[in-house]
Amino acid sequence: MPDPPVYVRESGTGPRTVVLLHGFSDHGGTWCRVEPALAERYRVLVVDLPGFGRSAGHWNAPVLDHYVDVLADLVADTPEPVSLIGNSLGAVASLMFASTAPGRVEKVVLADMPGLAGIPRSWVGGARVPLGITRALSRPVPAPVMRRTIGALYARAAVHQPRHMNRAVRAAFTANFADRWQIDTLLAVGSNVIGELARLPIREMVHALDMPALLLWGAHDRITPAQAARRVAPGLHRRVVIIPEAGHCPQLDAPSEFLDAVLPFLDRGIDPQRARSRGLPPQ
Repeated sequence: MPDPPVYVRESGTGPRTVVLLHGFSDHGGTWCRVEPALAERYRVLVVDLPGFGRSAGHWNAPVLDHYVDVLADLVADTPEPVSLIGNSLGAVASLMFASTAPGRVEKVVLADMPGLAGIPRSWVGGARVPLGITRALSRPVPAPVMRRTIGALYARAAVHQPRHMNRAVRAAFTANFADRWQIDTLLAVGSNVIGELARLPIREMVHALDMPALLLWGAHDRITPAQAARRVAPGLHRRVVIIPEAGHCPQLDAPSEFLDAVLPFLDRGIDPQRARSRGLPPQ
């Protein structure tokens, strides 16, 4: 059977909905260590964004605008505003949706989000390499070798303690490299996303959010270093947490610490005055 346009796994039956969005070169499996605890309290929707995991390889450009449309369709039938938890690319998609449809978002968790301190030169340089060249360079390498190699390299970059990764977690970093076509898709998506990120005013968007926001970083993040947190101004509804023994994917490196920060944030009610201003029921 062909892959669905957007693959979504649902768990939990709570009265409030939490949507989990993965990062680049990843899929919904990245949430395997925290999803069960979230599902004990909430209805949880784990999304494979288009171009990744079990979702269809078809994607539209601009990629981030496409992901905003995907989220809008996903929560269209959910009567109450949802909370979004995004990691890396998923954090940017969450931020964009929260910025464009604030009435549909109750709270937002942005984990190891790129863009606050600009885009690393290596990212921009990589995006400028013609796809034909990168494809040609990878052609002589058998796809299984390519899958294992890229998956291992990305896992090492994304987590602080890769030796602690079990088979299910490692699969989350290799599933998108099953064949040449998938590798080509990732290269194309990545090239577009980096260009789009460079044009987004990420810092200004964070400070303009009209809902409680929790920004998380792993202290050992090699991809989007935690020093970017210094660019986030403190605010009444804005909190920053650095998780000591974690890298770019704190939900994998330090799931207990991740949940210690996220669950109280999600559980905390919205003050009645602010709820009325946004047309939400007081909590």
